[in-house]
Amino acid sequence: MVWLFETQIIKDYKRYRKAGRNLNHKIIKAYLNETILGKAATMLRLGQKGRLILDSEDDLSVLMDFALYEISHGDGKNSVEHYAEEKGGVNAVERELLAAMVRAETGLFKVKRVLRDEGQILLENLVSPEAAVILTDINFSQTMIEDLIVFFRPICLAKFTMTSGIAFVFPTTLAQELVSHWKRLDVKSGAERYAWFFRKSKQSGLETVYV
Repeated sequence: MVWLFETQIIKDYKRYRKAGRNLNHKIIKAYLNETILGKAATMLRLGQKGRLILDSEDDLSVLMDFALYEISHGDGKNSVEHYAEEKGGVNAVERELLAAMVRAETGLFKVKRVLRDEGQILLENLVSPEAAVILTDINFSQTMIEDLIVFFRPICLAKFTMTSGIAFVFPTTLAQELVSHWKRLDVKSGAERYAWFFRKSKQSGLETVYV
């Protein structure tokens, strides 16, 4: 169990993280169908002949995250965008989360400093150097070490930044290769880039548990 002094940011983080999980379930229920999940499974190579093939429950978490954000419906909008426009949040927290989720894009970062007592991680943006991130994440902040490379989707809120729930972590020795592939894949869709980093994490990434 992780014990941190309950600063206001940590209290807010816990509240928003819980609300975010509930919101994800609502979006999944409202907009993820067999067609969307099938496309996601195919791109992530988690399916064969119409059947899901998962190595772990973490693969299912990745599949849902990918389907929510990276797979577009017929009109070019993803499930998060549809939910935000057609249903919206039931309170201020959900509305702020939805606005941030609609804006969110994946990024590639290097861990510069870990603030365990604050539950935060200072990250250097490897593809947009001017856009450094201070990530708030209770579990990651207790296990992360400096110089690791992290691929994730920052959800940037007014008071702090958190992940969408998924992150792929790599050893620093792969930094040059990862940045090179990011740049090469940048001309393609975000979905293709996400899928490549997921597959790379299965081959060479460090074990990550999604909670």
